[in-house]
Amino acid sequence: MLAIYALLAVCPSAAQLQEPIAAEPWKDILIEMEAEDRTPLEAKLSLPADAEGKVPVVFYLHGAGPRTYDNPFPTVDEEGEQSVGKYLDFFASELTGRGVAFFRMSKRGCHAREEPPWMKVDRAIFSKATLSVLLADYEVALDSLRKRPEIDPNRIVLIGSSEGTRLAPQLALRSPKGLLGVAMLGYAADNAHDTIVWQMTDGPWRNISHLIPAARDGALTKDEHQAFLEAMPALAAQLPFQPVDVDGDGQWTSADFEKLNAPRLQATLNAVEQGDDDFLWKNLLNLSSAYCRGWWDAEPNAETLLKLDLPLAIFHGDLDGTCRVEGVLETQELLREAERENLEVHLYDDANHDLNWTSGVTGESVPAPFRDVFALITRWTKPGEK
Repeated sequence: MLAIYALLAVCPSAAQLQEPIAAEPWKDILIEMEAEDRTPLEAKLSLPADAEGKVPVVFYLHGAGPRTYDNPFPTVDEEGEQSVGKYLDFFASELTGRGVAFFRMSKRGCHAREEPPWMKVDRAIFSKATLSVLLADYEVALDSLRKRPEIDPNRIVLIGSSEGTRLAPQLALRSPKGLLGVAMLGYAADNAHDTIVWQMTDGPWRNISHLIPAARDGALTKDEHQAFLEAMPALAAQLPFQPVDVDGDGQWTSADFEKLNAPRLQATLNAVEQGDDDFLWKNLLNLSSAYCRGWWDAEPNAETLLKLDLPLAIFHGDLDGTCRVEGVLETQELLREAERENLEVHLYDDANHDLNWTSGVTGESVPAPFRDVFALITRWTKPGEK
């Protein structure tokens, strides 16, 4: 069955990648740091090749699960040829080309490699990476970044993806010096409990609706399913009509996915409650019960945004099956009612959780949501403007 669950994750897994990764035409600096508890941390700073003097910088905060400062991804061109790139080099290329540096770090216990499997994860270390621990690690990295001689410490932008959309506002609240704004991609409005429940009830239908446009009227018939597989035969083994048609009425609906996923949802909730970390490691992005419980009943993300006076921006797909678009609208309304004018929202009616990056990366142009992201960064980092 096609994997359609990904708790606050954005970029693809690197587990099956086989091709070498080509170098890119900007200057990369590898940085080593220590966390508050002396755990080693690794980061990468990409600088414009022709940079003179101090430059503005974007600090990227990851989605959930093990992540490195590279995050490799596979691509397949129209001829079926496979290749490998680095997800975060996409940001480095676009930003350094605009005169802006790009900074990202590996999560604790995660180490980038230049050959398959591209990432080494120390489970004992990474399993302790709760949101509070990650936030402290990001704060150490931000302090280190401000001290870099290449960086203008008064022109820093935070970008959070998914999980990072909860942590970036908290980091801005804890350490606001020199920050120009916070951009959030694939906005996580809810706590861990509500996110997991939604991802295994309503969320899968959003993913199916993005993948198969014929489902966007609320149902997918067997004939529509067959027509999709004829156009996309590579997905036939991953997306069989059975056993999804749980009620046997000859079509898929959101109710079928909710029934199909009910055992998995209950098993996941039980694993969090009982501390079954082996189950979660295998079935929930290598996460731990401590990670989940750390924000199991946390307040909505909007409560943090209300405390920030910085410019804020959300970029979100209407067909996001990982985080509710309704959460974006609720946040927008809450800030409007509070008479806050520092939030701008960009919604995309045909975009999924990664804002169509994966499907668009092999094209000749940058996907529209990311063009908007980079335009925003350019505006925020231009002297005298926000």
